Amino acid sequence: MYTTPLHFLGPIGGKRILVCGVGAEAVGFAMAGAEVYGFDASAGQVQAVKDLARRLGLRDRIHLQPMTAEQLAYPDDFFDLVFGKTIAKDSELEIGIRELARVMKRGGRAAFIVRSGHLAEDLVRGAFGVSVVGECWIGVEKAVPIDESHWSDSNRRPLDYESRALPLSYSGDIRYEVRGER
Repeated sequence: MYTTPLHFLGPIGGKRILVCGVGAEAVGFAMAGAEVYGFDASAGQVQAVKDLARRLGLRDRIHLQPMTAEQLAYPDDFFDLVFGKTIAKDSELEIGIRELARVMKRGGRAAFIVRSGHLAEDLVRGAFGVSVVGECWIGVEKAVPIDESHWSDSNRRPLDYESRALPLSYSGDIRYEVRGER
């Protein structure tokens, strides 16, 4: 079972990660070898984290902007990982989650800090696909369409059956819930 959101995200070295609601964790991700992008609605918060990164000699690995999740200034399928500790207001939540799904690569993972039963849980599951629910967090993996590389041949047998946990006879939309470690 995944015990923390970071455990769910896995190794971050060499990965491009988006941090939603930036703080000191962005610096920690950069120190671990990630290329860190992030946003926050507060321009002051963004500047404080930029200043910290500069003092630690990490400014070239951290790219932060003041913005909200409803209109992200990143290309489609850009991020390997997403870490969200700030959730948008309920009225803007669905749009923000769709934007996060848009900028995340297929097969990429995201972990969101949310209280149990929050509206975000269902919206996140619907937008991304596979989900793991932890204590006060949810982890998701952006679904990979059936016609992409994880199918090995015309018999539709998965190349990496055990790591994806798909049944051999699987066909259809990839949306299922996983509780515990795969």
